[in-house]
This record gives sequence, C-alpha cells and structure tokens, in this order.
Amino acid sequence: MSWNDLKPGTSAAEMVAFAEQTLQSLLPRTWQLTAYREERPTTRGRADARFTITAADGTSAWVLVEVKSIVAPRDVAGMAARLAALQEAETAAAIVVAPFISPTARRQLADHGLGWLDVTGNLRLRLDSPAVYLDRAGADRSSFRDPADRLLKSLRGPAAAKVVLALSETPLPTGVRELAFRADVSAATSARVLELLDRDAVIDRSADGVVTSVRKRALLTRWTADYQVMKANEVITTVDPRGISHALEASASLGVRYAVTGSAAARAYLPEGVTPVSPLVSLSLYTEDPIQVMDHLRLKKAEHGANVLVMSPYDEVVHARARLVDGLTYAAPAQVVADLLTGAGRSSEEAEQLMSALGETDPGWE
Repeated sequence: MSWNDLKPGTSAAEMVAFAEQTLQSLLPRTWQLTAYREERPTTRGRADARFTITAADGTSAWVLVEVKSIVAPRDVAGMAARLAALQEAETAAAIVVAPFISPTARRQLADHGLGWLDVTGNLRLRLDSPAVYLDRAGADRSSFRDPADRLLKSLRGPAAAKVVLALSETPLPTGVRELAFRADVSAATSARVLELLDRDAVIDRSADGVVTSVRKRALLTRWTADYQVMKANEVITTVDPRGISHALEASASLGVRYAVTGSAAARAYLPEGVTPVSPLVSLSLYTEDPIQVMDHLRLKKAEHGANVLVMSPYDEVVHARARLVDGLTYAAPAQVVADLLTGAGRSSEEAEQLMSALGETDPGWE
C-alpha cells in the first residue's frame, strides 16, 4: 500500500496496516513489529490497535495506535487524556495515524507527548526502551480535498489578514460581528476565520462563540503558514548609497503614505534600553507609490546588495493599522512580527525578541 493509495475515509484497518508497514520498513531488519487489533472495548474504551516493537536483544515495548480521519489541534488535549487512560504500565508510547496532520496539530501532539504518522510522510515515534527515535518531515499542506468539506483551510489573502491583525489588537471578549466591524470584513468572513483559528487551538471561545482568549504567538505562527512577506507583496529591491540611516530618516518627509516594517520597526517597538538581537542591515517599508518613494529617497534598483526593500502592500490594512513613533510611521506590531517571521537572515530571532517585549505589557503575547 503506497501513500498515494490512501484517501480520506480510508478505514481504520487500512490505516493501521499502513502504519504497520511504514514503521516496520524503518526499523532495523533484526527487529520485529507485531500488530494487534482491539475489537472489544474495555471499561476505559479501546485504541484502534496496539503494536509491539521488539529489538534484536528481546527488549520490547507497546505502542498505542489511534486512527483519525482529521486531527484538529483543539481536540488533541482530549485525545491525549483518553490515550493516557488507556495506557497500561508496559505501554511506552502512543501514536496518532491520519491521512494528514497539520504543523499546528503536530506541535500540539508533541506538547502532549504523542507521536504521529500521516500519509504525506510526517512521522515521529519515540521509545526509551528499546531506544527508537523516528522523525521525518512530509507535507505541510494536505493534498486531499473533500468537495463536501467547505471549512476554511487557509489564512491566505487580504480578508484573512485583516481579521488576524484586528484580532491581535481587539479587546476581549469579542464576538463575530464586533470583530468583523473592527477588521472591515463581512461577518461571514469573520466567522470562517474564527472557526479555523478555533480548530487550530489558537483562540478560546465561549459556548455562544464569543472569543475569550487569543494566543497571539500561535496566531501569528498560524498566519505565516499562509503568508510570506516576499510573496504576498510586490517587492522592489534597492540600494541607498548613503546607508540605511539616511533612508529611514528621510522617510519622515515622504509625501505619500508609507509604513516601515521589518527590523527597523522592531526596534521602534522595543522598550528603551533593550539591545536588538542583530544589527540593522536592511530597511523595509510599505508604500502605495514605490516610484515616488524611490525618487524622494534617491534609491537605485539592485538585484544584489540591496539595503532598502520598497513594497507595494498586499492590502491597505498595513496603513490603516499603522502607528506613529518618534515622527515615523510603522506597521502594526503584529504585521511587523509576521514580516520578520517570514523574512531572511536573523529576522526570526528579531520576531522572537519583539514578541517577548510585547508580552511584557500584553499577556496574549506570552
């Protein structure tokens, strides 16, 4: 059975067989894997299967196997609790098998000490005795499409970005319509994005759908799975021969709307006295009139050695949520974090530093 043979809705028996064949092929030839199907539930329920992995020296361990058609991050905690209740003293591990397991779901599984295996090749299984550590990356997106499934799967596009940015700044609790108003999107769009974020365990909601908490680091991590600063925006790479400091200072006198993002913006939002984790090597700014900006700053186009990135934004929301700091206009902190998380060099470290700084005054960033 190959990975491509499996489709959503594949029976638990076929998924167990797939997991058995996959794991056996990765273990040493002198090791043995034996699968046992659990047909009768106990008072604690049952797993879909148990594997015994036996090393060449006779050391063996049990592995619980749980088959799911969909692994929603918000369901992982309950899944882990149920599997823990099924584990006996000799059970060494538990693994979740599914057609596809998203990066967010994999992080949740790892946090709860669970392994995983999906049809695209994502795999993690760890045993202490016998010593086993299998870790393999497959796809970050599912190739399976169910025409009957109309749930939002991606945060790609301006509308989703507006909801994400609004959610990062909106006081809680907040409902679908209030968030839609703040984000300037339809209530339907707000509802679909919130449902996705709820499935991915980024937000908590009350029984009536009101958002009660937002994990903002997780929110931006989830957004940047679909948003990339260099792909979502039209970028012109340029050089200011007089240096980055000149371009940044001269931006204050631009006659068009602009918003500084990236490393320079991160510095603007860091508390006074905090040293940035890396030197400022480039300036990134959004503008609706790149040519005028380039003329005003006297920038020259350059394919190599660029120190100023002039970007035509994916949406005007980068200006609508911008803020003034010491005479310069900067993109909103959440937009800056997203741009840094998907930027080059040490920008991800700058994003981590900025999120830590934001967490000093906003618990949602902790």
